[in-house]
Amino acid sequence: MSITRAAINEVIAKELESDPGFRSALLSDPKAALATLTGTEIPEAIRITVHEESPADIHLVIAAQSALADSDLELVAGAGWGLGNACLCSPT
Repeated sequence: MSITRAAINEVIAKELESDPGFRSALLSDPKAALATLTGTEIPEAIRITVHEESPADIHLVIAAQSALADSDLELVAGAGWGLGNACLCSPT
């Protein structure tokens, strides 16, 4: 099963609206919160950082300059978690 970053962001946004406790879980342990939410195992090599925006702090995510290595391509082909270090910014 492949999960796109856009799909993950949509699921997160819906969960943030419906479950007030999800925000703190996502901020404290994003990998565990996302694994539970999506029902997928996130590879150990994948780092997930969550930034909570405010009116004074805006976070932009840009793609990495280098091409993906073969090992990274295998992660992408698997569950879609090998898309780089995702910055999943939650709306305030």
